[in-house]
Amino acid sequence: MQDSTIAKRYASALADLAEEGKNLEKVSEDLSRFIDLIEVTPGLNALLTSPATPQATQHKVVDAFIDGGAEQVTGNFLRVLITKRRLGAITDIVTSYKRNVEERSGRITVYVTSAAPLVKKHEDSLVASLSDMTGKKVQLDVSTDTTLLGGVVLRVGSVMMDYSLRGQLNRLKSQMRG
Repeated sequence: MQDSTIAKRYASALADLAEEGKNLEKVSEDLSRFIDLIEVTPGLNALLTSPATPQATQHKVVDAFIDGGAEQVTGNFLRVLITKRRLGAITDIVTSYKRNVEERSGRITVYVTSAAPLVKKHEDSLVASLSDMTGKKVQLDVSTDTTLLGGVVLRVGSVMMDYSLRGQLNRLKSQMRG
């Protein structure tokens, strides 16, 4: 998924504010909780993103969320999104924000898809190799996909590396076609 320019701009602005207040991680947690709340509450997303819903009603929802222990900067940010009618982009904004925070703190998330669950030894080896390669602290987000047949597919930012058996067979098939 490619982050939209708008999402990146809002995320960067929020990260700047959160960094000033030295609460980058807390704001990230707040945003994750807000996304979770939207996902588990039927109709909340429609209420928050519908142009027919009065902004005062949307602000009350955000106020209730803030009263639950969120940072003030998070609340102010969500209120700006309501006022600008950008709350529909909250998922993309949160994704961009988390990437921004990772960059600022020298971390990177590598998405790993394997044919079978990885053994801890292999995960540790992969983390060490990727840390050396990127110069950053690597965090793995591992999932399995049995259709790969074997091997792994890595995604680091927008770069994808396919070391799966399925990928190798597809490349071989392509070469044989000419």
